[in-house]
Amino acid sequence: MPSIFGTGMIKGLGITFKNFIKRPATVQYPEQRLNVSRRERGTILAWSMEKCTGCYTCQHACPHKCIDIETSSAGQKYEPVVPCVQRCPAHVDVARYIRCIADGKPEEAVAVIREKLPLPSICAYICAHPCENNCNRGDIDEAISIRKLKRYAVDHDNGLWKKNVKQLQSTDKKAAVIGAGPAGLTVAYYLARKGHSVTIFEALPAAGGMMKVGIPDYRLPINILDGDIKEIEDLGVIIKTNERIESVDMLLDKGFNAVFVGVGAHQALALGVPGDTEDGVLGGVDFLREVNLGKHSKLGKRVAIIGGGNTAIDCARTAVREGAEEVSLIYRRTRAEMPAAPEEIEEAVDEGIKLVFLAAPSKVFRQDGKLMLECIRMKLGAEDSSGRRKPEPIKGSEYVTELDHIISAVSQSPIIPGGFALATDRWGCLKVDSESMAAGKAGVYAGGDAVLGPATVIEAVAHGRIAASSIDKYLGGNGDINEILAATEMPLDREGAPREGFRPNNSTISHDKRLSTYESVEIGWSKEEAESECARCLRCDMQYKPEKWELKGGQCIYCGLCVEACPFNALFMGTEYERSSYRIAEQTLQKEELLTPQKRQASGYYHVEIARTLPEQTLCIDIIKDKKKN
Repeated sequence: MPSIFGTGMIKGLGITFKNFIKRPATVQYPEQRLNVSRRERGTILAWSMEKCTGCYTCQHACPHKCIDIETSSAGQKYEPVVPCVQRCPAHVDVARYIRCIADGKPEEAVAVIREKLPLPSICAYICAHPCENNCNRGDIDEAISIRKLKRYAVDHDNGLWKKNVKQLQSTDKKAAVIGAGPAGLTVAYYLARKGHSVTIFEALPAAGGMMKVGIPDYRLPINILDGDIKEIEDLGVIIKTNERIESVDMLLDKGFNAVFVGVGAHQALALGVPGDTEDGVLGGVDFLREVNLGKHSKLGKRVAIIGGGNTAIDCARTAVREGAEEVSLIYRRTRAEMPAAPEEIEEAVDEGIKLVFLAAPSKVFRQDGKLMLECIRMKLGAEDSSGRRKPEPIKGSEYVTELDHIISAVSQSPIIPGGFALATDRWGCLKVDSESMAAGKAGVYAGGDAVLGPATVIEAVAHGRIAASSIDKYLGGNGDINEILAATEMPLDREGAPREGFRPNNSTISHDKRLSTYESVEIGWSKEEAESECARCLRCDMQYKPEKWELKGGQCIYCGLCVEACPFNALFMGTEYERSSYRIAEQTLQKEELLTPQKRQASGYYHVEIARTLPEQTLCIDIIKDKKKN
């Protein structure tokens, strides 16, 4: 009979043998398989002068002020494409136009923007600004407010960019564009500049597409929208409103040499629960379209909006302006997962809209003539394909609310007429070649919401640029739609480090005006505020040669924050130190562990030649035993 200690040793040897013959698994508490994120090692900090651009990111990131940098004032262009430009779907040269503003030349900034973007004012007011998500400054404190700087530029534009505009001679080729939204307007702009005759057919009574009927005036004032459209019409583009096209072939038969399909996602999706066709249940985009076309809705006192995107927020804030007294927004996840822009959510809260999280509609019905909404409470489960945790209903948690109107803003889809005879996917969007936007029929191209489903203006513009280039080639051109509208840039001198601190405060009109009018809510920045924000920019596209890079070794605790913060991988460590961070659900967990290897080596992080010499790092656990417990 083996002793207790003997039994323990046998079990231990069994686990050791089992883990010896199977592939090791990397895990983190609570025991979950995961991919190891970036990792730095070492108690000796190394710095590469060749990779350093003198951006001061490491100095800002150090919590103990251990790093001291001095750089030359003269900079030179850094060749790699910087993160903000990479992330912009239209690849607007963000860093360059910020420098123009910093130099007191907003008109030059507009010229830089217009080299890639024919709708600069519109995007300055309502762009989803994905570029800000990639801003290196965000790793220090807060990303540069790129959209607000764009707005400052367009608000102070004097038309200087027009002197460099070039329009080619007529090619006698004709192109038809179906839909006067951002994708269609972009295609029309570039084709007109290439000398082609362009006619836009718009089913609505006004041009602008979703920008006109899907975005309220308090976000995109009508004069801003019309101003950008007029610049396109001034090129000779003809826009025919109240013209619904049912057949692409009909346009080709009428003598058009090419057709671009840019219809928007104007069809609201139903709630998908029993009773969702009851009187008083409205579609989100239908509601916004009626209001934006001047047909004010007679909403009751209590209104609920279902959804968590920008359309849902727009519906909620519009309902307040249409006279609803109690407006609730019901979303099945939490605020952290809402796809709406954070600033739009904040504006909604400021306007008194109640956010109801972890709830979803389960039934709509009438009781004693009153509209009732039954919802069920939700909990978050495992992550779904979108990377967000999937909401799961909690049995027996149903509750009922009496309402006057329910607005479904869960999503929308494009309306593709059957007469187009073009292939669609299971979501009803057109299938295209992503390289050319060709829609499978000679001379026919498509883009924007017609291909993506409900997307952003800047994504639609990016599609329009690709399609315009392809159509120009199809019509006999070279497909080159690039423009040079700004003056040749001289690199700016820089005195000292970028400014520390956060963005200037956003100013808005008075609260009373916000609730009772459609006046633009946001107030643009002053010259001082804009230039102050520009001073925070790291100028990642420039290289300022470091004249001094000093580490105060007595203060450094080797936390690795400077290594993680460096956008150009100019810092790395030796092997005594290990730090990794992981993101699981909504919680960020970190661990630090000192190692004592026999031989010191530099980090393998972004140093491929060193990575090959490092051993795999894994942590073995008894996965099978854990599965039995579960």
